[in-house]
Amino acid sequence: MMNDPIPESARAMIGKKKTRHCEVTRRDIRRFAQAIGAMDRVHYDEQYARTTRHGCIVAPPLFCQSLTYEDVPPSQLPADGSPLELFVPIPAQRAVGGSSEYTIHRLVRAGDVITVTSQLKDLYTRQGKTGLLYMVVVETVFEDADGAPVAAETATYIKRV
Repeated sequence: MMNDPIPESARAMIGKKKTRHCEVTRRDIRRFAQAIGAMDRVHYDEQYARTTRHGCIVAPPLFCQSLTYEDVPPSQLPADGSPLELFVPIPAQRAVGGSSEYTIHRLVRAGDVITVTSQLKDLYTRQGKTGLLYMVVVETVFEDADGAPVAAETATYIKRV
């Protein structure tokens, strides 16, 4: 496109996927539950959790969000501090969350190995009050070891100069 503010190198990233695997521990679930103030014993107490319909310790519903981004040292992050999964070669220096659509298929259990697949779904611009905004749409799918869906998120991030 003529006068397209989105570099071709960025457009070429649309559709590309990144996949990694995360083994979920009871400690991961407990720490996430504590961080969000989820005090239900099903997240902490193995003996109690066995008596529930889940039969084991399960994570709070939005736990998969803690698996969305790879854990890397700050020195490996882009200059704006955004996660590696949001790196797109566009002339923008700051990122904020815009919107998110989240689907939960089942709760995560301690011992699950979750496959996290992120994909840049779209990249477009909008004119903001202070200048051009770059909209970065990322789809992340979470599946268990059998390939069954656990959760999915489509999130739009806003990057600007």
